[in-house]
Amino acid sequence: MNGFRKMQQRLRKEGWYVGWNLPCCSSCAWAELPYEFEDGTDIDFSKVLFNHSQDCEVEPDFRECESCNGAGWHEDTEEECSECMGEGDIKEYVDDITGCDVSVDGFVCHTPEQLSESTFCFDGSKQGVKNLKAILPIIEECGCEWTWNQKGDQRIDISW
Repeated sequence: MNGFRKMQQRLRKEGWYVGWNLPCCSSCAWAELPYEFEDGTDIDFSKVLFNHSQDCEVEPDFRECESCNGAGWHEDTEEECSECMGEGDIKEYVDDITGCDVSVDGFVCHTPEQLSESTFCFDGSKQGVKNLKAILPIIEECGCEWTWNQKGDQRIDISW
């Protein structure tokens, strides 16, 4: 079990929700937080730590769609290009994406086992900052290191 999984398990015992690859971006991820743990216990939103798809996404390469010459539509028919779905370019993954997390539509993401660090969201309120400061020793006990200014205006980077 890597340091992230240890931290996730240990912080759950302390009443924290620790999530990986919540949908899309910070705003969407906050909206997707569950209200309860699996056992029905309410989640305290001042005790959440999570990253989102943009934090752990496998970076694709893009190539211009040959079918529509990058326009996203066909000039002769004025129809959207079915090859690139109107985007004008096509995603290609150079890296091996076997075993990646595809649970969020539109994203291919690394798992915590494939990465050794990530940036995490937390509640930046006074209480949220106080709660996060209180668990920094637990994060370290789990074999993780952190970088953070200990204020509510910056996300925390955690490595394992």
